[in-house]
Amino acid sequence: MNWSEIQNCWGQMSALVQAQWSKLTHVDLQSINGDRTALAATLKREYGLQDAEVEKGIAAFEKDCRRPGAVK
Repeated sequence: MNWSEIQNCWGQMSALVQAQWSKLTHVDLQSINGDRTALAATLKREYGLQDAEVEKGIAAFEKDCRRPGAVK
């Protein structure tokens, strides 16, 4: 799934984001609001990751992500 699709379905997808990165709070998810750059910045802050690690993690999430209820 590409990021545009994730962003357009952020209400549903934010639960999957939180399942992937459990340190993210409901407030974090609301402020990110589907913005990939904001997610990256929040992951760097909360997990102490470097840019390359964050990009790798988000890219893997995009690749593996399916709409809730979709069959993989």
